[in-house]
Amino acid sequence: MPVATTGRQLGTGNRQLNLKPLLHELEFDRVLTLIAMEAKSTLGKDAIARRRPLSTLAACEASQADLAEMRRFVQTEGLLPMAGLTDVAPVLARETVLGLDESWVIVRAVRSTQAMRETLTRIDRFPRLAKIAAAIPQLDELVGKLNKYFTRDGKLREDASSELRSIRQRVQQKRSAVQRLLNDIMNRNAEAIQEPLIVMRGDRYCIPVRSDHRNAIPGILHERSGSGASVFIEPMQAIEVNNDLADLLLQEREEIARITQFVSQLIVDSADDVLAATRTAGELDALQACAMFADTVKASRPSFNDDRRLHLIDARHPLLDERVQTTDQPVVPVTVELNGSTPALIISGPNAGGKTVALKTTGLLVAMAMSGLPLPAADGSMIPVIDTIHVLVGDDQSVVEHLSTFSAYLVRLKNVIARATKRSLVLLDELGSGTDPEEGAALAAAVIEYFLERGALLIVTTHLSSVKSFAMNDSRVVNASMEFDSATGQPTYRLITGIPGRSRALEVAQIIGLPSPILARARERLGSRYVEVDQLVSMLQNKMSQVLEQSAELERRQAAVEEERRALEASRKKFDDERLRVGSSYREELERLRDDVSRQVSAEIKNLRANTSAREVVTTLTKPIERAIEFIPSEQREVRVGDKAEHRRFKVRGEVVSIDGGKAVLNVSGKKMTVDVKDLRVLSEAKDPHRKRAADPSPSSRLRTSDLAPISAELNLIGHRVDDALEESDKFLDRALLEGKQAVRIIHGFGTGALRKAVRDHLRKHPAVKSWRPGNENEGGDGATVAVLEE
Repeated sequence: MPVATTGRQLGTGNRQLNLKPLLHELEFDRVLTLIAMEAKSTLGKDAIARRRPLSTLAACEASQADLAEMRRFVQTEGLLPMAGLTDVAPVLARETVLGLDESWVIVRAVRSTQAMRETLTRIDRFPRLAKIAAAIPQLDELVGKLNKYFTRDGKLREDASSELRSIRQRVQQKRSAVQRLLNDIMNRNAEAIQEPLIVMRGDRYCIPVRSDHRNAIPGILHERSGSGASVFIEPMQAIEVNNDLADLLLQEREEIARITQFVSQLIVDSADDVLAATRTAGELDALQACAMFADTVKASRPSFNDDRRLHLIDARHPLLDERVQTTDQPVVPVTVELNGSTPALIISGPNAGGKTVALKTTGLLVAMAMSGLPLPAADGSMIPVIDTIHVLVGDDQSVVEHLSTFSAYLVRLKNVIARATKRSLVLLDELGSGTDPEEGAALAAAVIEYFLERGALLIVTTHLSSVKSFAMNDSRVVNASMEFDSATGQPTYRLITGIPGRSRALEVAQIIGLPSPILARARERLGSRYVEVDQLVSMLQNKMSQVLEQSAELERRQAAVEEERRALEASRKKFDDERLRVGSSYREELERLRDDVSRQVSAEIKNLRANTSAREVVTTLTKPIERAIEFIPSEQREVRVGDKAEHRRFKVRGEVVSIDGGKAVLNVSGKKMTVDVKDLRVLSEAKDPHRKRAADPSPSSRLRTSDLAPISAELNLIGHRVDDALEESDKFLDRALLEGKQAVRIIHGFGTGALRKAVRDHLRKHPAVKSWRPGNENEGGDGATVAVLEE
């Protein structure tokens, strides 16, 4: 088996097949470039560029399993933290001390690898990714040491060392001293000063002196202005102070150089681990890029086999897919099936009808699937694990070697014949063309028979009628044709299996505009029998197209029915779950009620013996029952806007202002609260002013707003799911509004930002919220939101 001598693919210990020259014919490298555009780092792009077909079934399955898990991770958790990830190998390869800027680049790359490791290893739902991430060496100790020397933007910290901090403090003091001295000199010699500015010239503080007053201030002349109107002089009084400052700056540079060398050594000592970490992180970046590309092209996960079964369902060539490329027309998917019983497929049809594209799409997608790349095909696709792909597309005509197009093709075909095995996939474009049609057809049929005997999977494109006839007489070979729309004179690029295709040379010539007499004479030469056969094949193609359309429509309807069945099943399950939940809730409440009543009965028996009033006993005994009734929804008409209603739990009454889905806004004594519609009970007297008003509920069964327990001015939602958090915030805001609170704080934390966004969007639409703002530093910053309520 031809295998590469280098390069193991992520997630496997299997080597790759050495198919680079053959894959070039299929434009495999262009597909890799397209997928690499999704990678975030050069490491990831390089890892994608190294992808090649793997050599065993287990390796192919593992690679696709890694991709499937990464797709699930991206869809549920988002993208991996890769900020700062870069290839540090070139920097570490140099045998020199790393500069601080180079060390900072490495620090950021190491931080990124550790963040990726921590992200994937802390989640139990992605074991394959966790196993890959666990290969990243743990460098927290190194990161902790390096963090002491850098600020957040990569500058050297002032307190990188106690000596550096001390030197910089003395530098600041000396600068202040020299500036005070120079300001004093300028104030005492104002007439000699060109402009009251202190300037730096060669690391020395100077003052601008008018050229005609040069001798007024003794000192060292460092420079003359461009206009010559002033000179820059370091006064004699400042020389010693400048010397002291220069000495301190020299000490600072020496200390920085010492720190730089120390930091560089820290990194170099861990260079092997750093390189291993970035390499693995680059592989994860490549895997994430594949997952993102897979979602774009709606890729599926194929199954692999060792028994020569190839079945691509609705396969799309990724370089033609309108979802990733700008194209004038969408790509037409093709379905190709080969197996041990029918290992050969002969594709015929019009010129530029899509025969070569179908052939190359098959080979390309097999290579992509075996490389762990996304497969742009429908679910259920099967890929055979092959040892190589032989591709003959185009011609290699050579003037130097005196080879014609046909001769060059035969030279390449000879190599394929010599190397193909029963585990090979052979793709031959226009087999038998370029020479006498009869001899070419005979040679093509013999070549096809050879590969059938060898056991290789074979796809051939042809225009030769004899080859099509040969396929019809051999049960191991399947004919297929590229559909042509006679009405428009254009190919449809749809592959129809089961019947041969027509080259339609005369139709194409007529569309192009060849003279009618020539076309008529050509038809005469073909003879009536050929015309009859051609018409028969055309009728078969039309019938097959209709069958395919009907089959596709049937599949769509079956899919719709299945989707509806799944939806009904989900609804039934949801109903059953809710029934169980409600039943469990009622059961728990009744059990609690039973216990309460038992305790009350025992206590009241004692009270009866002590001559307690019987009415009081009855009231006491029935109170738990009254409370239990609140859990049972009462039958009533639908709540409408304008109704007077009472909240079942809060026992407050008001007017229904608006209803939106399952939510309603209730105006209670001028204050609005958002509640669930199911919690409202319509008051019958609201619609009948002549009806006698019912007696007010007794104090024991009626709660006023003031009876509700006071709530805190803040709500902590950290750890809540979005739906639960919004429900809690609704209840919290309603209670806060009823208690007359002017502002409340909702704590949602930082996290991914999803909960924060959901809470703020909800506050923006809430009728009880006048305005909101992020928390100040002492209020939790952006991890909290302060809401101002309506008065």
